[in-house]
Amino acid sequence: MITLENVRPLSGGRFLPSCNITLSDDGKIVALGNQKEGKCIKFDGNPCAAGYIDVHTHGGYGKDCMEPTYECIDTIARYQLETGITSFCPTTMTASAADINKAVDNIRKYESRYARISGVHLEGPYLSQKAAGAHPPHLLISPLDDDSFVKNNLDIVKRVTIAPNVRGSAQFTAEYSKKGVQISIGHDNAIDDEIYACIDAGATSVTHMYNCTSRPTRRDNPKKHLGLTEVGLIDDRLVTEIIADDRHVANTLFKMIYKLKGYRRICLVSDSLSVAGMPAGDYYIGAGDSKQSIRVEDGVAVLPSENTYAGSVTPVSKMVPNLVGCGIAPAHAIYMATKVPAKLISLNKAGDIKTGYLADINVLDGDYRVKATFLGGKQVNV
Repeated sequence: MITLENVRPLSGGRFLPSCNITLSDDGKIVALGNQKEGKCIKFDGNPCAAGYIDVHTHGGYGKDCMEPTYECIDTIARYQLETGITSFCPTTMTASAADINKAVDNIRKYESRYARISGVHLEGPYLSQKAAGAHPPHLLISPLDDDSFVKNNLDIVKRVTIAPNVRGSAQFTAEYSKKGVQISIGHDNAIDDEIYACIDAGATSVTHMYNCTSRPTRRDNPKKHLGLTEVGLIDDRLVTEIIADDRHVANTLFKMIYKLKGYRRICLVSDSLSVAGMPAGDYYIGAGDSKQSIRVEDGVAVLPSENTYAGSVTPVSKMVPNLVGCGIAPAHAIYMATKVPAKLISLNKAGDIKTGYLADINVLDGDYRVKATFLGGKQVNV
């Protein structure tokens, strides 16, 4: 047993008065109150939250989820935990079916000693040619061409990103959402009719809003259609992923999204690349046919050939204090990094501090930066 003494837990969306939290040896929260059992770790009334959950992350510490080795995914899981992420969805890049299958199988076989793996997120290859971002356009396909790497990996695939304008997107969404896959829409060149078809079929989130999400446009006649950005802001059936690093989504823009969506419909994600946690310099992302050059400079990753941002190098744990610093309520900023992602991917007994829940906890300092992390009831030494 471990007791966290004198902390203020965020529970049910609000901070409780200072109390103690008892964690069992089998990794559960067993009590909130005045009890003291086992080893007591004293704090000074620090706020604390459930461990952060990142449902969209490609890597860190120089390793990419597309690399099919034990060392690769082990290093990424360590990066996640050392940045306060206790559960994550390793996210693949657009690649050949063979390379995707190798990456997914590598993740399936890995038994994490660091952050928990909550299923794979397949980002691509069902994306729009006109909104490919850092994904190699020549490898983009329709699910009508090949859905084998989804169908054959349903035991581990938790999420799939698909562009609503890709052929067969609504049919794919209907089929796989019924099989328990969380469908996110993004990297698109879609119009509202196509977007609503996917939502009606079961899509429940937008992949990194304002980054490769479509805007109002015309298609074959003078009628102007909404894009995914606008539909994502007004349709309450959709949770919006936000890379809240003040680069991919500026803090001023975040405030607008927050006002329109509310904190219960925003999910903070890092979209971190292999270069997260690495010094500035030139690197590569992806593996095999999807490998391409990338540069880290001024705290962000860019594609030199495109003069545009790629994924981020900022963990979710740094997004929380960033948002608090620009005026977002601390309880709301934390909720977007804990309870929202847990609900989005249907993680049970996670994302909150309540009796019976996983004893995955971040103790925070006065600026809401991670001070200490507990995974399964044990303190992480970082």
